Amino acid sequence: MRVNLLGPVELVSAGGEAVRLGAAKRRTVLAALALELNRVVSGDRLLDLVWDGSPPPQAKAALQGHIAQLRKVLAGGVGLLTRAPGYVLTGDRGAVDVFRFEDLLTTARDAADDVAVGLLRDALALWRGPVLADVPGDHLREAVSARLEELRLVAVQELATRLSRLDRAAEAVSGLRDAVDAHPLREALVSRLVLALHRTGRQAEALALFHRTRERLAEELGVDPGPELRDAYRAVLAGDTAPVTGTAPVTVGVTPLVGDAVPPPVERAPAQLPREHRGFVGRELELSDLGESLMGHDSAIGLLVGPAGVGKTALALHWAHRVAGDFPDGQLFVNLRGFDETEPLDPRTALIGFLRALGLTDSQIAADLEDQAAQYRSLLAGRRVLVVLDNARSAAQVRPLLPGSARCLVLVTSRHRLDDLVVTEGATSLHVPTLPEESAEHLLAALLGRPRIEQEPDAVAELVELCDRLPLALRIAGARLASRPRWTIQSLVDELRDEQGRLSALSLPEAGRGVHAALAVSYRELPEGAARLFRRLGLHPGTDLDSYTAAALLDINVVSARTHLRTLAYANLLHESTPDRYSRHDLVRLFTHHLAATESEVDNQVATRRLLDYYLHVADRARAHLSDHVQPFGPAEHVPASFPELSSHAAALDWFTLEEANLGLALDIAVNGGQRERTWQLALCLDAFHFRRGNRLDRLALCRIGLAATRSLGDGHAEATFLLRLGSTLADLGRIDEAIEACTRAASLAGADRHLELAALANLGYCLMADDQLDRAQETILGALEVAREVGDNRSQASIQNNLANVLLRKQRPEEALRHATEALGLFPSAPSKAHTATLHTVGTASQQLGRADEALESYRAGLALASRLGDRYQEALCHRSIGDVLEQSEGVTAARPHWLAALRLYRDLRLADADDLARRLDVTTDRALGHFTT
Repeated sequence: MRVNLLGPVELVSAGGEAVRLGAAKRRTVLAALALELNRVVSGDRLLDLVWDGSPPPQAKAALQGHIAQLRKVLAGGVGLLTRAPGYVLTGDRGAVDVFRFEDLLTTARDAADDVAVGLLRDALALWRGPVLADVPGDHLREAVSARLEELRLVAVQELATRLSRLDRAAEAVSGLRDAVDAHPLREALVSRLVLALHRTGRQAEALALFHRTRERLAEELGVDPGPELRDAYRAVLAGDTAPVTGTAPVTVGVTPLVGDAVPPPVERAPAQLPREHRGFVGRELELSDLGESLMGHDSAIGLLVGPAGVGKTALALHWAHRVAGDFPDGQLFVNLRGFDETEPLDPRTALIGFLRALGLTDSQIAADLEDQAAQYRSLLAGRRVLVVLDNARSAAQVRPLLPGSARCLVLVTSRHRLDDLVVTEGATSLHVPTLPEESAEHLLAALLGRPRIEQEPDAVAELVELCDRLPLALRIAGARLASRPRWTIQSLVDELRDEQGRLSALSLPEAGRGVHAALAVSYRELPEGAARLFRRLGLHPGTDLDSYTAAALLDINVVSARTHLRTLAYANLLHESTPDRYSRHDLVRLFTHHLAATESEVDNQVATRRLLDYYLHVADRARAHLSDHVQPFGPAEHVPASFPELSSHAAALDWFTLEEANLGLALDIAVNGGQRERTWQLALCLDAFHFRRGNRLDRLALCRIGLAATRSLGDGHAEATFLLRLGSTLADLGRIDEAIEACTRAASLAGADRHLELAALANLGYCLMADDQLDRAQETILGALEVAREVGDNRSQASIQNNLANVLLRKQRPEEALRHATEALGLFPSAPSKAHTATLHTVGTASQQLGRADEALESYRAGLALASRLGDRYQEALCHRSIGDVLEQSEGVTAARPHWLAALRLYRDLRLADADDLARRLDVTTDRALGHFTT
């Protein structure tokens, strides 16, 4: 049984009969497996090839059906086996016409001319039309057709050469003419046809063909004919009809072989740099770094890496044109197509292009990759040439294209980091970031004109951010506006604000280009584990995460999660902002949302619950370090297997600070998803953090969210907990009546829970004190103190003693206040707390009222140190302000001012009304110090 691919796909039985294959995509499956005969093709790769990069949800089932049907018709030494991670077609090389074709060319390479002619004709006879002519879609055909078509042309050229040497040039004319009609600028074919026509007595046709080709080369490529075609022309003019002599065996690859002949010198230095991108802006720092790290260094290799669409090629070309004059022996450029829709460019193809540009004819170019690379290095030896290798996929693709000459310079661009080139070749890696805001606006101005930009500065600024300051996105946005002069910039901004359609709006469907297409190529090349994580990231609401969070999303161990994250960072789909913490651009976030939407809804829901339970589990453990009397939550539905160890107050505070935005977004998911228990638990954890930080307005919002969830659940104990926290927050905000109402309601829900009763009484006393109901406050606080003693709660006793001391201070009884506050300090356990900091401040206030300035400063400074250590910004502000007050009296305004300014910054960060009062005081003292104060 044979598989034929050089034309329409055919399966032919041992008897020579065509076997019916049925569905068109089944032919694609067979072709993809046959092209990788005896090698495993992964299931994901087959899905990508068969469905042109966009497999529908049912594609896996359809693929399995095609495999089952193929197994029914395959026989005669050809089999189809399942091998992880996909399938393998087994059989002899001769079972596939592509390999028979290659083997015939290999045999012809060392054969005598008369034998080679027969072999080459047999090889060309295998072609029944374009490769994979009836395969639907383009992915598979584009992946192989260029290489195989190149081999066919090489065979045509070699057949003409062998026939010429046998003095049978007339037999070559027909095949050469067909090939030249299809490839009129391929000089190797044209030169052979010129000679064949001449040697069959058709000199006029030969000369006419040469002149037509010369004109087309000038018009379309801006070049003159190369040495081989010029030699053929001279042979016609000289009337030389002698057949070609010497040996020029054929190679299987893309070009014929030569021996070890020394290549001729280059007659004209190649200048292959494409034109620069119009509207290139900015990048001064990167251009400076390129010059400093590459120019003036031997064997320099520069590596520009960055995400899709960030402008790596534009930067490389701009710099290359800038320094081209320093490379008098030429500039070579090749797009390695590492991330195109088709397969990456084979290094052999790139080398052949370079060797041709350096003056070799096709018949002089070596057969295999190593010999070609050696020729390339020999041609560049001692020369000063700039080599730009754009869009490289891997170090293996780049390495054969590296010159041996120390005078040459290589500049590589890639979405991958290509760390191997840094390690083994000493390359200098430069990361290309997104554009700064100013440069991004300059780019839009270059596309739209400065007057249009200046009319809508706010819209321009928002457009820049919606495009992530990514040059590709900005250019597409600019192109859309430029082609629609009546549009306002704001109208496009309004469209892009819709996250559902932003990626589509930043695409050029007619050209198949855009942010979505660029990201899709990078995604398709990921290994399965990393690709699965990338899809799952679409469920994560934030812009950054760590390996523990990734492990929770995928339900895998943290070591595997780190491996996948590093793979995504290597592909520049994520950026490792700090060790083990990875961030992504907003457009990448939207792309992952698109991918997540293709997954099973049930799987997505389970993964989302795992994510919320991970955050809840770690937040609850962190809360235990920040709050008193913490009762851990019950076991979650999904207990994470891996999570960070938070062994101290500082570690807990750092984790909350790092994850604050993600926790807030996780809370939004819980609220919007109606997950009420997760809602109030996350809200309580966040409130513990904001209480420690003094963020009153954030606490108010969290308490209301928690109350709504607990009331919906009918959980009275949890409701009372939030009412107490709401009461203390409202009191701090001066909303005393509401605070008293909340604490009274909490007390009514306490029931037989003495600890809850204690907290309700303590908070109620605090609220009454804030309302200046000092006698009632003192009575309530003493009742709370009695309960604290009954239950043996020393920490609560200490806090309540501090509240009592503050009531006494307001009653102008500083001696009693100092005694209670000092007693409170002795009751606190060794672990520091917010209440401990507040009590130090109370001791300082009592001492200050008693005229003991030094003791007051000592207490305030101790409180400031502890507040800073605990991250309690509100207590930090209080202590700074009080220290300033004491220093103003003892040393003057100059000594006080730094502490007042520090307090003012903290008040403003916390959005507190205290800031306005302190700002006015600072203004007054400044005027007084400058002699501007008047009464």
